[in-house]
Amino acid sequence: MSGSAYRGGMIEAFLKRTAILLLVALLSILEFSPVRAAAPSATAYYEAAIAAMKRLPEPPAAIFTTKFDSQGLAFSLGPSSDGRTAIYATWGGSTASLGRQSYRTWMRAKGDLTLNVDAKGKRYYSASPIFVPTWPGAYDFLRYGWDGKKPVAKALHPLATPPPGLKTIAVVSALSPGAYHIADGGAALCPDGSRGHALRLTARFDPTVHTLSRVVIDPSSMRICSLRFNIFETIVAVSLGGYVQMNFGQEGPYWMVRNSKIAIAIHTFGLQIKHGSATIAYSAMKFPASIPLALVTPPTPAPSPSPAPSASSTASP
Repeated sequence: MSGSAYRGGMIEAFLKRTAILLLVALLSILEFSPVRAAAPSATAYYEAAIAAMKRLPEPPAAIFTTKFDSQGLAFSLGPSSDGRTAIYATWGGSTASLGRQSYRTWMRAKGDLTLNVDAKGKRYYSASPIFVPTWPGAYDFLRYGWDGKKPVAKALHPLATPPPGLKTIAVVSALSPGAYHIADGGAALCPDGSRGHALRLTARFDPTVHTLSRVVIDPSSMRICSLRFNIFETIVAVSLGGYVQMNFGQEGPYWMVRNSKIAIAIHTFGLQIKHGSATIAYSAMKFPASIPLALVTPPTPAPSPSPAPSASSTASP
């Protein structure tokens, strides 16, 4: 064998060994490389966020300041039949909360019971979720409105099987993933300016119960950092529409509602005749271990004295 042929055989053998080693190395890399998981669907993303919110701890009690800042919209605080405070949204007139108002709030999470004291020392006892800036309070606000009362039963189209783990009213939940068409809303910002991801929701049925329209999720924790739900009512030719947006953030060891923004407009025959907005903000939060039930319970009114008997009624026949 000539020298050139020998050298050619050596080079060919070297190239074959190199090719085999490269193939083995490539197979090893492919075997141990992590497989990139497919991006979750918008519905799966929403379900994960709801599950994360339900795992959050809830403070048993809290003391904080509740501030109303209204423009064209007034919140009227008035007595209800059980001695607690009823809350109304009104335009004009004499109201107990108009423009800027501030209350020192004592909240007992069990029962959503609160005592709210204004700057003049007047006391308002309430079970309204407006004064309960927690995730359960946000759910109650979404489901029942600011009076917190259970709505009149409506003709619904219930799901055959309620999603597991969700708080439900009968078999319908205002948060139920099966009640919404859920679409990816893309990148968004959380209220504190951090990176978030938005979802758009449209009710599949009964939009008066399933009113969520937008949710922003913090992808690092899967917690909801803001949610928006619609307000819509129609009476003959008059319609009332708007939205409530709740913004969440960290307060001490708890994930709380930091503020809620409300916008409402009244239309008749397609023309807007009234418009108002309000921000309800919560600050200076403290979390005691408990608050006595007596502190957030309205005092029992004193019985009215019986009228004194008249002389004619006591006279002998």
